[in-house]
Amino acid sequence: MANRLHGVLSLFWIFFSLIIGLLSIIDESLAMGMLYIAIVAFSFLTVVYSFCSKCTCRLDSCAHILPGKLTKLLPERKQTHYTFWDALGILIPLAVMLAFPQFWLWKNKILLIIFWLFFLIAIIEIKLSVCKACKNEGCPLSG
Repeated sequence: MANRLHGVLSLFWIFFSLIIGLLSIIDESLAMGMLYIAIVAFSFLTVVYSFCSKCTCRLDSCAHILPGKLTKLLPERKQTHYTFWDALGILIPLAVMLAFPQFWLWKNKILLIIFWLFFLIAIIEIKLSVCKACKNEGCPLSG
């Protein structure tokens, strides 16, 4: 149960980080803000497909809950070890999602710091609490 709490909290930290990025963009350009929303949605689905859909815990014990349930709507994949292509399907969308708002965040250093602080808190929480309890032996972050 504590594992799920940390999984949900880490998603909230990521969500709040992305909202900070979105707010910094929308303050200057609504069109670019809408583009960022599309980038985040596409990136999230790509990460869920590349990573979560291969997880052995996705249907019954996913600590993040939402991504595990979302995999039911995506094409089925074998639950095997992650490949180089899976890693690219995670790293590229994540990098784009995080890099896109940096131009606007750089103009407001407080928002820049909050953006990265929230994201860092999420990563720490995932690594220290969620990954340690995860039973996905194929995951490079497990254990």
